[in-house]
This record gives sequence, C-alpha cells and structure tokens, in this order.
Amino acid sequence: MTRRAATLLPALLLSAAALCALALPALAESKEAKAQRDAGDLTPYAPPRAVLAALFTADENAPKNVYGPVSAYAKTRACPTTWLIEKGELARIERLAALKDAPPFEFSLTLEEDCAGKVTHAVFVTAPGSTPEAWLKWRSQFHGRKAEEHYGAALAGLKKAEAAGLAPTAELRFVSVNGELVCRNLEDLLRAEGRLAPVFDLEKGLRTGR
Repeated sequence: MTRRAATLLPALLLSAAALCALALPALAESKEAKAQRDAGDLTPYAPPRAVLAALFTADENAPKNVYGPVSAYAKTRACPTTWLIEKGELARIERLAALKDAPPFEFSLTLEEDCAGKVTHAVFVTAPGSTPEAWLKWRSQFHGRKAEEHYGAALAGLKKAEAAGLAPTAELRFVSVNGELVCRNLEDLLRAEGRLAPVFDLEKGLRTGR
C-alpha cells in the first residue's frame, strides 16, 4: 500500500487497535522524517473521509479565500506524503468518539511531505460541523466584545461561503520545514506555490470557478 493509499481507508476514527487489525505495512520514512515524528510524538493516521473532503482556510485571523478539499492539498505535494497525528491527540479522539451522542469536536492532524533532505509538516485543525458563528465564538475568547468588529469582514465572507455550500470546516494552521516553523503568511505561501487555486473568494463573496 502506498502512503497516499492509506488515506482511502473507510471514514472512521480508527483506533490504534483497529489499525493493527488492518495489518498495514510499515512505512519506509527517511531518517529525517522519523526524527521529526519522534520529536513530535507523531504516529501514522488514516483521516476520516469527512476530513479529507473538508474545505479549509489558511489564515487564522483574516482569511481571504477558501481552499480545498484537504485531499486536494495533499495531492499537490511533490514528494511522498503521510498523514500523522500526535499520540495524545489520537487518545483524546478515541475517548470523545466513545461517548454517546458526542457532538462534533475539533482536532489537529499533520501532513508529512518527505523530500530528500527536507521534511515539511503541514498542520491542519479540523472542526467537523463548524459554522461561521462557531468560528467567531472561538476567537471571542481572545478579543471579547471586540471580536465581531475585529473579524467582521471575515465573518461576512464565511457566511456567504456557507450560503454557497462552500463553508470551510478546517484550517491550515502551521507549516514547518525540518522542524522550523514557517513564519510566512500561509495564504501567501499557497499563492506563491500556485498549486492549489481557491474555491471561494471571501473578500468578494464569490465562487472562484470550482
């Protein structure tokens, strides 16, 4: 099974025991990739189909576009990729998934791109079932009453994306290269790469030809 083929597993929050039962062959990651996995306490993970199908933003404070789906971002990578998750995060997901009538919950996962001498980690935060109002509520914790004014333009754009059936339920939060955080704005990074076009312009409130 190839690394990308692992993302085609059923849309389940697979436990460690379930992964063992599937008898997935060991992935032959590079020494650099293994070192990064060990440093981050990361383990291979098969994301649920809903996560792979999620649209996403790439700016935590002032997103200008909606991109996606997440699986399309993975396909634009030039080198072999593997989905990873922190072991502690996986344990938290398993606990929450075991609860009866558990509401949708946010969690993070990492796409590893293993190039020769260069290991890139793209960290996505996913929030299945998220809404523009939930997006604003989370940020209100830090800005209080000023949150709606501070994020008003982005909120209006997200509501228009939702009305168009293109609401994002994930966010590209961080990118690191060989363990060093990329401090560049991630929307600027996506634009410079030119590999993944946005599907919705939040500033204009319009589809972008998807």
